[in-house]
Amino acid sequence: MSSNEQQPLLGSTRSNPDTGVSAWWASRSRDVLSLLTVLLLLGTGLGIWVYGTLPTSDPSAHPHEYALSTDNIRRHLTKLLEIAREHNNSRSVTTGHAASGSYVLSQLEKYGNCDSYKQRFVSPVWTVTQPPTLRVREPYRVDYIHETDFELMRYGGRSANITHARITVAARACAAKDIGDVSGRVVVVESTKGCSLFEAAFMLEQMGARAVVFVRAAQYKQPSRMRVRFVEWKEGDALMTIPVLSVTHSVGQVLAHASQVDIETHSQIDEVETFNILCVGRTGDPRNTIVVGAHLDSVRDGPGINDNGSGSSSILEIQLTLARIRFAPHNRLVFAWWGAEEDGLLGSRHFTHTMARNWTNKWTPHEPRIEWTDIALNLNFDMLASPNYIALVHNGTHAPHTTRTGSQRIQRVFENYFARHQYAYEVTDMRGGSDFLPFVQNGVPAGGVLTGAGEVKSIKERLVHGGLAHAALDTCYHRDCDTLLNINIEALQKMSRAAMYAVSTLASTVDLRGYLAGQPEF
Repeated sequence: MSSNEQQPLLGSTRSNPDTGVSAWWASRSRDVLSLLTVLLLLGTGLGIWVYGTLPTSDPSAHPHEYALSTDNIRRHLTKLLEIAREHNNSRSVTTGHAASGSYVLSQLEKYGNCDSYKQRFVSPVWTVTQPPTLRVREPYRVDYIHETDFELMRYGGRSANITHARITVAARACAAKDIGDVSGRVVVVESTKGCSLFEAAFMLEQMGARAVVFVRAAQYKQPSRMRVRFVEWKEGDALMTIPVLSVTHSVGQVLAHASQVDIETHSQIDEVETFNILCVGRTGDPRNTIVVGAHLDSVRDGPGINDNGSGSSSILEIQLTLARIRFAPHNRLVFAWWGAEEDGLLGSRHFTHTMARNWTNKWTPHEPRIEWTDIALNLNFDMLASPNYIALVHNGTHAPHTTRTGSQRIQRVFENYFARHQYAYEVTDMRGGSDFLPFVQNGVPAGGVLTGAGEVKSIKERLVHGGLAHAALDTCYHRDCDTLLNINIEALQKMSRAAMYAVSTLASTVDLRGYLAGQPEF
């Protein structure tokens, strides 16, 4: 799951330096909570791992759901972890994603029932090799603390060594006429109301600034790590080359009265080719295509077995299971494994925009015939096995008005599953953060289930859903400990079966468009 950079974000959650027991707890609490979560769930999880099943209520009434093997999903996860171990413990665009894609394709070619393709596109990959430094020289010297006082924003330029640079303070930075001459200067920006961070920073770069420093509002106690890049970046779009930093409000007040500053950064931006994998069904009505998606890549800092090996392995096994039982869909199914989700939903954006907005496409030979108007809905599965999980269903009410009714009807399908099994669940927003977003933004309803990331479980939620209160739903979210030990098998079985139920139900719906428009249920 991609951090929700498209919304106003809180900054880094790392604690400030301290001493004694409090410092130990600040540095170790996440690891301790990870261990406690594993121990708490071990009894249930180990039993399900061994026996591979939960109590069932109606296997004869819903055979597709129970045909899905959690053991097989677990085997896919094991393979993805092996791939990560062979690629510096990561399956990111520049590490193990390509090998993960090869594994998915090999499984589809051996056991699937679809025509599989790679859809290639370019992703910008930003890498930091050393921590940045920020120092005020005049009228007094102050060395600021990285991640506490300031942060190098993501995609905030390439390496630079700036010394004795003069400062210009810009109250607003959305129009050149409001700023004046900034050539050779570091520009401290107090507000970007009326434009995006990238629009402001790129304009200042074009005006000759050497670096840009954005001051956070007073209510934020930490600097921001938001991306400074076009949200819907595509090959050929501009990227920042000068450093772009974020500072806390208090640091910004000091910089506003300083005259000289030093900034040193060690970062690079590379544009690399990557891909989506598409598995286009051979049967079913192509005019009512259902796109079933999950991102295949991980962050650079970990193997991504929950995020999102759990989702991508689940939809892989769903496709293979449907092929094995010779499922005959009324509506065509297209399974998609997105690339570069962790870099800003770039794979799903590329897929949607090549059809909805005529972006340049790069198919492998014999491209599949998918028309944008043929796509009836999208199902998205991102993080299905968080160790301290809550079963979550996307709330279609939050979708744009053009897709709201359809998204609410998709939500109802998942809610039917949880109600039938008497499983506790909650609804959660669908405003951003995963690959359903490009679909709903371009007029296609969407929905899905998930089990949570870094959100902290409340006491009330613990009473309903079990697990640990005051602990993250996934304490290994975007960390190197997101391995098989981070997988809650109970959650994986519940959520993957919810996915299978929704896929098979909607694929079998005769008047799918009518149902999505609000007509009576199946």
